[in-house]
Amino acid sequence: MSQQEDAANTSQMDAAPQPVARPQRKWLGDIERLKGLAIILVVWGHTYDAAFPVWAIGLRKAIYAFHMPLFMFLSGYVFVYVGAHKLKGSLSAYTSKRAKRLLIPFFIMAAIVILGKFFAGQFVSVDKPVNDLLLSVQHVFIHTEQSPSMFVWYLIVLFYFSIGTTFLFSRMNVSLNILFAASIIMFGLHVVMFYNDAILDYIYINRIFMFYAFFMAGCIACLHRGDWEPFVERYFIPAIAVFLVLLYVSFDSEWRYFLVGMASLVVFHGLIRSRLCNQNRLLEFIGQNAFAIYLLNTMFVGAVKAVFGRFFSVSDQALLLLVLATTAGVVGPIIVKYAIGRIGSLRPIAAAME
Repeated sequence: MSQQEDAANTSQMDAAPQPVARPQRKWLGDIERLKGLAIILVVWGHTYDAAFPVWAIGLRKAIYAFHMPLFMFLSGYVFVYVGAHKLKGSLSAYTSKRAKRLLIPFFIMAAIVILGKFFAGQFVSVDKPVNDLLLSVQHVFIHTEQSPSMFVWYLIVLFYFSIGTTFLFSRMNVSLNILFAASIIMFGLHVVMFYNDAILDYIYINRIFMFYAFFMAGCIACLHRGDWEPFVERYFIPAIAVFLVLLYVSFDSEWRYFLVGMASLVVFHGLIRSRLCNQNRLLEFIGQNAFAIYLLNTMFVGAVKAVFGRFFSVSDQALLLLVLATTAGVVGPIIVKYAIGRIGSLRPIAAAME
């Protein structure tokens, strides 16, 4: 979804009426920078290795408490900003458009990852190896937590959120505030199911219950941008203390995703709008390429880890591996995207990564 600010053209000439200009939307630089930061954290999390020392495993667990809640917040924010919830046209046409944007990449990447791990596993060690192709395909839909392509869950869950929220708001007249309240209850149900070993990992139902609250938090934040932006700018520094305390006290609790995740929205949106980051063009550039990075990063991360493991000790050189793999996971997909974009017949693929 592109970003440019709504501005109606009210000027008129003395002569005949002029055509009405299409509303424009302001480019949300802060959202792009926050996407850049969030995708770096996502790639960092994908560098995990079972041989990592305790500090690296703990750091990954801390990052996982908020990096995807942050991404879902951004998705909900842009969703409302472009007015997707106020659908005036055909719901089926909108569903088809979102399916092309989200489901096609989901299935393509799942197929690539499953086949890639199946063949690569014959020569090198891979995470979540594929030994049974049919079972791995089944896990894309059933017992999804065991899927070798689990990292693309965001795409299908975002599809559910965008279609479901649009339908409920535009067709059933359910307010965003009510949906936000319902989403918090859904997270509570997720926690109950988690502690009762009743995880509904069928077509990602558990992820729907777990992350809808953050998508809706983004919707509500955008709906009240005039209050939200000054709030995060003013309070993000004290929010850091709250964030750290919540991370510490809930570190081993399933509630950490909600508590730390919600606190992170204030911390990182405020930080990204502060003087420290509000002119950071690198983060903005990375944010503009976040979709390509999300789709392709694990290939580059996996390649670096495979090569690194042949020459270095993963446990002794964990920080070096984290830095190298994260850098490759961010830079590699950008290079691929722009390289593809220079080949005429492949430009539609590059455009689909925007």
